Amino acid sequence: MHHHDPMTPAMQACIDACQRCLVACETCADACVGMSGMEACLRACRDCADFCALCVRLMARGSAMHALACGACAEACERCAAECERHDEEHCRACAEACRRCAEECRQMAASV
Repeated sequence: MHHHDPMTPAMQACIDACQRCLVACETCADACVGMSGMEACLRACRDCADFCALCVRLMARGSAMHALACGACAEACERCAAECERHDEEHCRACAEACRRCAEECRQMAASV
């Protein structure tokens, strides 16, 4: 990437998915605070939220590093979804769903470069 490529529809879709996932992860992590047996879920959500935020920032500024970050984000999303799916909580179900969608978008973004 040279100075700044225009935002592609695929990139905008990935940013949107990352933002939704970030919110779902932070919401889920907050709900897990103080809940017995939810430490792994809390940690997975926090990691995933950080990767999502990083991807949004890199894509927004047209960084050449965005595809690499998206590949790692897809992995964080898959791990978080797998953990959230182990729990019968509404916030976990919503988080897992957002993570699966985000993983899909991020995998496409990682493969597109």
